[in-house]
Amino acid sequence: MDILTTIHQFAGYVIALVVLASATAAFGRAHDAREFTAGPYVAAAVLLDVQVTLGLVIYGVGGYWDHASPLLRYVHPLLAVLALVAAHVGVRRGRAQRMAAEAHQAAGRGLLVALVLVFGAVMASTVGVRGLI
Repeated sequence: MDILTTIHQFAGYVIALVVLASATAAFGRAHDAREFTAGPYVAAAVLLDVQVTLGLVIYGVGGYWDHASPLLRYVHPLLAVLALVAAHVGVRRGRAQRMAAEAHQAAGRGLLVALVLVFGAVMASTVGVRGLI
């Protein structure tokens, strides 16, 4: 279980960078009005899927629902799932747009919201593990 937790911790930073790069690319492509392809945005969302699924496995197997900190019990997993939803909603809204610039912007906004939620989940976990709350 320790290896999964370590992978989850460090992969989270890499995935956050990928989501940031995808969101930045989305706004750059919107500015250039490039043709919309959902591929890079879907890849970022799928990486979030894998990360959140791994986190939920760790949560379930490790018994984190009994953790002393409410941040680890409730806030961290909730923010992670919301980040996942935000990324997928952004990609879906991007696909629904008719104009390429609007499609890239919709996907980028979803990824940015996901990134903010991921950082919130990381902070909740960090504060919860250290016993500050």
